[in-house]
Amino acid sequence: MPVDLLIKNGRVVDPSQNIDRITNIAIADGKISALDAPAATEAAQTLDATGQLVCPGLIDLHAHVSRDLVSLAVDPDEAGITAGCTAVSDAGSVGYLHLHPFRKYAIEPAKTDVFVFLNISPFGEVVLPETGFDILDEAEFLRVIDTNRDVVRGIKLRAIAELIYAVKVDVVKMAVRIAHKAGLPLMVHLGMGFNEPVPADEIDAFITRMLGMLEKGDILTHAFTDKPGGVFRLDGSPLPGLESALGRGVYLDAAPGRGHINFNLARAALQRGFAPQAFGTDVVKLPEQQPHFYNVAAVASKFMALGLSLGDAIRAASCNPAKMLGEQDQRGSLRPGLAADISILGYHEGEFLLHDGRAGNLIPASVFLSPQITIKNGEIIPVRESHRRHVPTRSMMEALLQK
Repeated sequence: MPVDLLIKNGRVVDPSQNIDRITNIAIADGKISALDAPAATEAAQTLDATGQLVCPGLIDLHAHVSRDLVSLAVDPDEAGITAGCTAVSDAGSVGYLHLHPFRKYAIEPAKTDVFVFLNISPFGEVVLPETGFDILDEAEFLRVIDTNRDVVRGIKLRAIAELIYAVKVDVVKMAVRIAHKAGLPLMVHLGMGFNEPVPADEIDAFITRMLGMLEKGDILTHAFTDKPGGVFRLDGSPLPGLESALGRGVYLDAAPGRGHINFNLARAALQRGFAPQAFGTDVVKLPEQQPHFYNVAAVASKFMALGLSLGDAIRAASCNPAKMLGEQDQRGSLRPGLAADISILGYHEGEFLLHDGRAGNLIPASVFLSPQITIKNGEIIPVRESHRRHVPTRSMMEALLQK
């Protein structure tokens, strides 16, 4: 019996099954029907992936995809299927007061699967810095979670300086309490402004206290920031409490965006054994002009240049975030029977130059991954040209930086 799609000759990399080999994948009825399918398998459509990586659908754990509900956000499919990801999770763009319009106007029309970390602020990031903590209705918050568990997968807290000096309630304690009552993980934004009116030792004490409250499954996002309020010092050494938190099962998410990573700090942290478990991008407006910041494959490439293996990079781009979202039985793998959610990546070898954004550091790379094709439920979806064609040769990056 013929299959709907046969992906031939690709290098299949699936860390969930310890697979890294050139083989064929057969797809029927929107699901993966066979690995190692014979090359002669009869198929309605054939896709030749020679020279490319065929991976479980990439997942952006930290995106902002609430469309026009929040000024900085993009459309889910802009961060998802047309950027090489089959699923994204919105990291706190909205609070419980705006989840209904978010579902109606952004999540439901999207082809990309969208999950949500609800901001602990009732208003989310509609107003920044967040506000409304003193009027939060905890019972209503929990009701909204319970009636939307198909998409709500966590709570988001931005550990910003205003929580130290400008609010009347203990927002960290409140966020931890609500997350525990809901049985969901807490995602914590790290990094404050460089000129906050708070002494450095007070900021460190605040972060150390917060680390002591985190439990298994909670997530530290922007993990390699060099801003005040991070969890690593510039030499890569951990702040007190971080190693204990990681030992309890707390995760590190890269989420570098344009200003939340310092390559020197990240390299030093990786050399000490602190690796990210996920490659959120922190995608916001302007992804067309800056694809090197805003696709998961590019983030993976940066951490490979810093020392991560290809297998660990694909794991952090697919299998791990699936587990962090509680979706490990539905995605993050190419096991037969699962939905055919697949990312096909260009594997480029050469001399490349990678940029960390605000910190201004450049590092060389010998391998770069670029999203080429997204397959969602067996449907072939081309990646946008700005992401597909972005390969940061030295001359290209130098011209881009000048621009």
